[in-house]
Amino acid sequence: MALEGVSLSVSQGAIFGLVGPRGAGKTTLLKILATLVAPSAGDAFVAGRSVVNEPLRVRRQVGYLPSDFGVYPDQTCAEYIAFFAGCYGVPPKERATLAADLLQLVDLYHRKDTPADRLTPAMRQRLGMARVLAHDPRVLLLDEPLASLDPRAQVEARALLKELSSMGKTILLTAPNLAGVQDLCTHAALLQAGRIAQTGPLEDIRAAVPPYRTIAVKFLGDARLAMNLIQAAHGVVDVQPFNQPSASSDAPAGVALLKELRVTFDGTYAAASALLRSLMHSGVQVVSFAED
Repeated sequence: MALEGVSLSVSQGAIFGLVGPRGAGKTTLLKILATLVAPSAGDAFVAGRSVVNEPLRVRRQVGYLPSDFGVYPDQTCAEYIAFFAGCYGVPPKERATLAADLLQLVDLYHRKDTPADRLTPAMRQRLGMARVLAHDPRVLLLDEPLASLDPRAQVEARALLKELSSMGKTILLTAPNLAGVQDLCTHAALLQAGRIAQTGPLEDIRAAVPPYRTIAVKFLGDARLAMNLIQAAHGVVDVQPFNQPSASSDAPAGVALLKELRVTFDGTYAAASALLRSLMHSGVQVVSFAED
């Protein structure tokens, strides 16, 4: 997504939210700040360094975590962190201790000998956080770090981000909506079609932006199919799985198979009706479709 006339400032030690729908340019902006994409015009400064003229110096100050990152199946969690520590120039004799300290920080030390590809999504996200801290960067650029995490994992991730902020790290993170940065960021910017629509204290932005609706979709069938259909629908801002308490052993079989997605929605009622029809025509067995 092309950016145009983007201008914002993030204070040292802040947790700043960059909010906008898919395609707004959030990831492009993070990649520019991480020196992975060069701006076609203008400049950006990270910890006082120019991304255009001093990219190597910027990289020493930045830890960038994309929304989807890979792990190596033949590495344990400790080996994974030690490998990236080596990439950042940490001396060999210090890597094992550093890996242990970082895994302790993100509450994964008990998994240090577990293959990285066997972690749950929430644990893998914490491993990614440990990875970007390997060279002790001053600035963290996190692309939707709370996406696809269940409610409990989101609480843990938020606590970790606040702890990192208290340690002096400056954090710029992206989210599809204001709900994703509530009780985490004090300031945010709304990015729409490559432009900053509004920036300032989070409470001011919330007061000026109409609230989104949340639609709870309960269904039987293919969760991935339902997720893809909903994400592609008009008016959908975000969609997240909702983890319900496990059904009791004496519950009907259908209850145990019931799935639920929470949809953040800003479309019209006609668009919501079209979404429901799309799900039903696809073969997804919709049990309930209602505003939460």
